[in-house]
Amino acid sequence: MKLSKILKGIHTTMKGALRLKEQEYSIKAPWGNIAALAWGDPSNPPVIMCHGKLDVSSGFRPLVSRLPTCFFYLSIDLPGNGKSDHLPKGVRYTVVDLVPTIVKVKDHFKWDKFIYIGHSLGVPIGKIFNIAYPGHITRVVELDPIPAHHTWPFTREGLHDWYHTYYLMYNDERFQKFNSGLETAPKYSYEKAQQLMMHTRGLSKEATEHILERCLVPAGDGLYRFTFDQRMKEVSVFPFSGEMLEKIYTTTTTPTFCVLAKKMIDVGVYEPVPFIMDEKAWPHGNYKYKIVDGSHDVHIDNPEYMADDISNFILEGAKAKL
Repeated sequence: MKLSKILKGIHTTMKGALRLKEQEYSIKAPWGNIAALAWGDPSNPPVIMCHGKLDVSSGFRPLVSRLPTCFFYLSIDLPGNGKSDHLPKGVRYTVVDLVPTIVKVKDHFKWDKFIYIGHSLGVPIGKIFNIAYPGHITRVVELDPIPAHHTWPFTREGLHDWYHTYYLMYNDERFQKFNSGLETAPKYSYEKAQQLMMHTRGLSKEATEHILERCLVPAGDGLYRFTFDQRMKEVSVFPFSGEMLEKIYTTTTTPTFCVLAKKMIDVGVYEPVPFIMDEKAWPHGNYKYKIVDGSHDVHIDNPEYMADDISNFILEGAKAKL
């Protein structure tokens, strides 16, 4: 199946749902270009949207189609994802090293204030940006922020385990695997690539099409390769305990709305961080959360479960000058 035919079908399907014009952007950074999709009028208050690991900007399209039209939504492809350039060979991907992506986007558009919506890995990227560059983010929406809440015992053993989880890419075999580039990536038919994504992420067939349109390139003979940088499979986060994360996160002065996927709660991923479901644990009284049915990517498959709540939350801040 030709990718161009698939893309045409996606855009035809979405035409009736999207109320805002979709535009493609390319933002220059020292390591290459940052690709992005945008919806709406650039003169409207900005919303930066940041996806998770091995994901793409177009995954936010179903949600944006249900959000207020009075904002300008810019959804980026993180380095090594989608249509964005990869980081230089030999460089590790860490949550901290992805924060400059947000800085470059902010500076490119000359935005002093903006709303931030992050999913999965996009959440800790936003949290660190907000700490390093306070005052720019006016409101935060967190969509199933699992990587922001990975915890490790604050002990010698905990640091040992953290290191061996994230920093083994420098041995010969793994370094070659992670840095060999697109030309050595496996080839798949479109149907096989779609099945793999449906299986690994638990997405519906329709939802995968939003992702595949930006992460597949032709490899000849009707086959395709994923464009994802292999190093994105092991993005390291901080070796912090749940208690340490609580001290850092709950003291934010930025109004925050968090959407939690029930299936992720049920498997216990948030048990080490009970403050995420305790609004009283946030001393400034600026944190709200909602639990929705579904799995980690519920914002793609079922944006209707959260769209009204997110809309109300970001509109609350629209009265104040962004």
